[in-house]
Amino acid sequence: MEPRHIFKIEEDFENIRIDKWFKKKIKLLPQSLIERILRKGKILVNNKKIKSSYKIQINDEIKIFADINNDEKIIKKKFSYLPSKKDYEIIESNIIFENDHYIILNKPSNLAVQSGTKTGKNIFDILKNYSDTKYSTPYLVHRLDAETTGILIISKTHKSAKFFSESFKDQTIKKSYLAIVEGVLNNKSGTLKNELNYVENNKEKKYLSITNFKVISETKDYSLLFLNPETGRKHQLRRQLSFIKHPILGEKKYTNKGLNKSKELNLMLHAYKVEFLINSKKIIHIAEPSLYFKNFCKDNKLTYELNNL
Repeated sequence: MEPRHIFKIEEDFENIRIDKWFKKKIKLLPQSLIERILRKGKILVNNKKIKSSYKIQINDEIKIFADINNDEKIIKKKFSYLPSKKDYEIIESNIIFENDHYIILNKPSNLAVQSGTKTGKNIFDILKNYSDTKYSTPYLVHRLDAETTGILIISKTHKSAKFFSESFKDQTIKKSYLAIVEGVLNNKSGTLKNELNYVENNKEKKYLSITNFKVISETKDYSLLFLNPETGRKHQLRRQLSFIKHPILGEKKYTNKGLNKSKELNLMLHAYKVEFLINSKKIIHIAEPSLYFKNFCKDNKLTYELNNL
């Protein structure tokens, strides 16, 4: 039986797992399906069966015998989202910085970063599937909730992805957010510290979550906050602010019934700034809040000077 596809590994993919290579280079399939293809010997490396943990090397020859485009047993409909030209143009118009290594995207509201059980349209598939050459191998190095706007870093090379992933893990990247919340805070600056509960592998675990905050504008109804999370827990800012009974406007998940009076709004959380070091040089990227966010501030007399943040 002749293979349907043959690939030679390039330097950019050296030492990454075969399953991760498949998802980035070939098709974003669920892990269980990739495992099954490997188990059946429908993917060979240098004519040998391998496990998903195998780390590919330069000049490895990968042969794929599975019909990855038409085999209904392998590719399920829910994993075959195909972006439109309009989808791609929206993403492209929101790129605020780009070099050979990474992209800085000012993410629009209500757009998922990657596919999931409840999401179809997503940034990863738009970049990977629509533009076969320019962004054929995007690397997601961190996440933003679908409802959150602002800075999203997308690496273009494996080397860049490794740098950012390690930087986020080591907490050497500083992220700053803007959020509009219900009510007036008693303390105009300070630090929020919470033990947040998460369920992992059917076990509940607690993780310390730390966020520094500063009130930069307020009225009798709302406060505009500048937030610097020191940790990066899932939904950290949304959960912490709801916990102190000042939920972010538009919050629908972490508020008690009747607490957040503005659930009909878009989530008023914006990833505003990111700072990191490359070769000892400080790099700063800033993303302007959306017109929707700015108009709400203007209409409700919340004022701020972004240059001073």
